[in-house]
Amino acid sequence: MGIHGIKDATLNILTFATYMRELADDNFDIALGTEAMWLSARALGGESFIPGLGNALPEICHKMYLEGINNDFEACRKTQFIVNELRDIMYLAKSTQLAIYAMLEIRGIIKAYPRSPFVPAEENEKEEIKKRLIELGVI
Repeated sequence: MGIHGIKDATLNILTFATYMRELADDNFDIALGTEAMWLSARALGGESFIPGLGNALPEICHKMYLEGINNDFEACRKTQFIVNELRDIMYLAKSTQLAIYAMLEIRGIIKAYPRSPFVPAEENEKEEIKKRLIELGVI
């Protein structure tokens, strides 16, 4: 029993590196709390990340994970750059959560409504998100 790991969602690679150096071992895991720095975290020995973007686009997160875990850093770097562009798209709505809802709707997966006090992304926001997703070739 007890704590067997932590999620680092600081978005600070130096903090992650410190956790890896001081805490990680065979009995204690450090999970990166974002997909934004997977390549860097993997180079530091990280073995997992928790991708918010994976809620709407799990395929590219899985691809990047496999590239990193297989130490194919050249391919992972290319995918990381695309993932980070996708993260930029998430800021076209009023919040990243609303962008995820919009992406799920755009992909035809589900049309859902966020809990109060949030409201769905506006049509112009959805159109811009869709346009950018098409430009990146993910839909």
